[in-house]
Amino acid sequence: MPTINRRSFLVSTSLPSVATALQRPPARGYDVLAEIRRYRKMDVHNHIFLDRGVTPSQVIAAADRLEIQKVAISMPRTTSKPESATPAACREANGFVLQAMKDFPGRFLGQCFVNPYYERESLEEITRCIDSGMVMLGELYTQVRLTDPRYFPIIEKCIELKAPLLVHGADARKDWRDPERPGGSTADDFAPIAARYPEAVIIYGHIGGGGDWELVCKALRDAPSIYADTSGSVTDEGMIDFAVQCLGVRRLLFATDLSFESGVAKILAAKLTEAERHQIFFDNFNEILRKRGNHVH
Repeated sequence: MPTINRRSFLVSTSLPSVATALQRPPARGYDVLAEIRRYRKMDVHNHIFLDRGVTPSQVIAAADRLEIQKVAISMPRTTSKPESATPAACREANGFVLQAMKDFPGRFLGQCFVNPYYERESLEEITRCIDSGMVMLGELYTQVRLTDPRYFPIIEKCIELKAPLLVHGADARKDWRDPERPGGSTADDFAPIAARYPEAVIIYGHIGGGGDWELVCKALRDAPSIYADTSGSVTDEGMIDFAVQCLGVRRLLFATDLSFESGVAKILAAKLTEAERHQIFFDNFNEILRKRGNHVH
C-alpha cells in the first residue's frame, strides 16, 4: 500500500470537511457555532501548498467558517537534504505568500520561509519579505537544527527587525531525530537558544504535531521567552490543560496547521476561563505583533 505522511493526510481530509462538520446538529445544550463566534481568533501557524491543492481561497473559506480573523501562512519547502531548499525555491515560495496577501488584503499574515543553510541569501530574503509586508519568519523547517551556529544570524536578524520566528518542533527526546530530516529541531533545542537570545520571540511549532507533548511542555517550561503554538493533528484530552500548567496561558498561541476544526475545538474543550480563551485565541499573538506595529487595533 502507498504511504502517506501526516501533512498530506490533513490536506486531503481537513479542508473539504469544514462545512460538513459544522453543519451537524450540535450536542443538546451546547451551541457549537455560537461558542465559536464568541472569540476573535488569529491563527499563528498555517500554510498554503499550491502543489498539493491547498489554495489561499480554501484557507480563507475554512477560516471564515470558524470566525478566524487573520491567518499567518507560509509555504515551507520540506526537503530531506538541507541544500535542496535553495534560495531560489525559498524566494518562489515566499512570492506565492506575498501574492496571497495581495489577493486577500487584511486576512493573511505573511511568514517568510528561508533556509539557514544559505546565510547571505536568507538574510537578504528576510529583509525583502519584511519590507514587502510580511510580519514574521516561519515555518522554518528541518534543513538546519535550531542550535546550529548557522541559525544564529537568522535569529539576530529577527531581533533587529522585531520579527517573531516560528520553528518546526519535533519530539522532545534528545535521542530521537528523524533520519530523513537530520536537521530537525527537538524541544530540547529551544531552551539553549532562549538562554542565548532571551530577547528573541521564538515560537515552538505545534505541540500537537506528534510525539510526546508532555515532554515537549516540560522541555519548554524553563525557557520563558519561548512561546508554543497549539496546532497539530494530535487532540489528546488534557493536552492544552497540561500546556497551561507548564507554560502558563501567556505563552500559548492558537494555531491550526490545517487541522482547522480540531484546532478550535481543543481550545474550547480545555478547562479555561473565558478570559484565558480570549488570550490564547487572539490577545497573546496580538501583543507579539504589537512590537512592530502589526497588531490589530
